[in-house]
Amino acid sequence: MRVAAIQFKADKNDLSGSQKRLLALCEEAAAGGASLIVCPEMAMTGYLFRDADDVRRVAEPVDGQSFSLLSQLAAARGCTIVCGYPEVARSKGQDRFYNSAWIIGTTGELLYNYRKRLLYDADKTWASPGDKRYPLVARPFGSLTAGICMDLNDDDFTDYLQRAKARVIAFCTNWLEEGHDLYFYWRYRLLDVPSYFVAANTYGDESCPGHDFTSFAGQSAIFDPKGRLLASAPRSGDVVLTAQLSIPR
Repeated sequence: MRVAAIQFKADKNDLSGSQKRLLALCEEAAAGGASLIVCPEMAMTGYLFRDADDVRRVAEPVDGQSFSLLSQLAAARGCTIVCGYPEVARSKGQDRFYNSAWIIGTTGELLYNYRKRLLYDADKTWASPGDKRYPLVARPFGSLTAGICMDLNDDDFTDYLQRAKARVIAFCTNWLEEGHDLYFYWRYRLLDVPSYFVAANTYGDESCPGHDFTSFAGQSAIFDPKGRLLASAPRSGDVVLTAQLSIPR
């Protein structure tokens, strides 16, 4: 089974252009035989937003345009896609915003809409904490779960991963540049987790009023269940990162 992590940097001023560029990378991954494609957190929009009014201009309902585009690609190529996005949901007459990720199946169906549970400080200017359980969905290659960035720092999440024993973890992230190789820390957080780990990150710099100037680490990666690095991306650049997983049929 081949999987792909899409390392990608969105243009915050061009949602349509970012959609087209990300879809082209997903198409490249699918054409190369990827059965699972994982995209970054907030993949098409960038990450930093001043407040709810600021994120509103790019936030989408669960069945919005970006979902439709990814759904069509998943159905056409028969692959599973996991992709982060800013979600707007109407509840009790009010809009609520979440840092979310779609899990899209091979016929284009929405398998799960996961909402990030452990928010980073930059999320808290606009997002509500996730109110759903961690996903566990059946796929042709076995069970699949997902998390978003700061979730990996949450002992509740890593405890869940140890219990769930999913075949694959899809990890959508906008992990910050901290001046060191982040693989060591990811491995540490995944101790005793018997799963493949497919991490798609963004890269480069981003600024926004109300937030510190922020740099992202790149270094998207694919690990096997023993923590061995199967594939890794550089610190910058759009990359279709792929690896072949040894999964029994």
